[in-house]
Amino acid sequence: MVQLPDVAPDVWASRGHVVERHPMLPPLDDRDDPVVGESWRAVYTSVSGTDGGVRQVAGTFFTPSGVPPQDGWPVVSLAHGTTGIANGCGPSTDPNLRGYWPDIRMFLAQGYAVAFTDYEGLGGTGLHPYLEPRTEAFNITDAVRALREISPAVSPRWAAYGASQGGQAAWAADELNAFYGDGLELVGSVAVSPAANVSGLVDLASSGAMTRDQQEYYPMVIAGLERYNAELSGLLHRRTADYDNAFADCGAYVPPESLRGIPLLPRRFIPRTLEDRNRLRGALRGIALPQRPLDRPMLVVNTMQDKIVLPEWVEDATIRSCDLGGQIEYVEVPHADHAELTEDVTRMVITWIADRFAGAPAASKCPVPR
Repeated sequence: MVQLPDVAPDVWASRGHVVERHPMLPPLDDRDDPVVGESWRAVYTSVSGTDGGVRQVAGTFFTPSGVPPQDGWPVVSLAHGTTGIANGCGPSTDPNLRGYWPDIRMFLAQGYAVAFTDYEGLGGTGLHPYLEPRTEAFNITDAVRALREISPAVSPRWAAYGASQGGQAAWAADELNAFYGDGLELVGSVAVSPAANVSGLVDLASSGAMTRDQQEYYPMVIAGLERYNAELSGLLHRRTADYDNAFADCGAYVPPESLRGIPLLPRRFIPRTLEDRNRLRGALRGIALPQRPLDRPMLVVNTMQDKIVLPEWVEDATIRSCDLGGQIEYVEVPHADHAELTEDVTRMVITWIADRFAGAPAASKCPVPR
């Protein structure tokens, strides 16, 4: 079990405190949308999962239109997938919220308030600890606290939802709820194509067996890992200035236009020795899930044509979480690519979340080891 950071009492007490907030408009085409009540961009305090220190994190926050329920609007904390690793790559910095407005609108239309964090380091300041699950979990939990400070019409009851990097975040928030979720009531989590364990990238890189999608994604994983794994600095110094410049762009991977003239996966990124491979694999296993038993029910959606987070990786992580006692409903989507949901699966996800808020018993359906 990975050790949790020590958090000072004053840092613990400051979680979710809103440092600044400003009203914001939805994307241009939806500014008269009847499902939108109020919306804000805000900066709030959260906690680093690596050192337990206080951090300022940006995000966007929404309430539905209409009269809230007597106990307040229930909340979905939406955890986004990879949008980059540089300052300014968070959804709050983009007028179209990096393409996440349809997801936000979907939850607003169902009567949920939405807390939508950028994660640490993707707003205006700081360093983003890419794929560090404790930081992500703290950020999406504290986003709910921040939304409750912004709007008195918001309930302490919430669900975590995310895909890809966000799936890892939602999963980690569920595991850490007993430790970190005091004062709130998590009803469950949804992890779609979760980046729960990507340590298999090491052997794929060494053998030249990565998919093209993985080759575009892998350099960002390496650069992100270095930020909170000092022991990797000797391995990762081999990357070039051209790659460092490319990492300043935002997107789900290093954009191809940023890599013109740069080999797609240069030898500098490939661990050459057994020692290098073991160090890199160890760092990736250090952020892999599960790290402890789930605290609340979870829905895992595995997209079986995924060429980034391989379906067998998601299945294996889910089996191990089930073995720890997790209450999981596991669903495979046969023809879906990474984080891609069909209409019927989207409806199933919406129903699953509604059932958790309604207090209905959650099903347990773990994958069978192959």
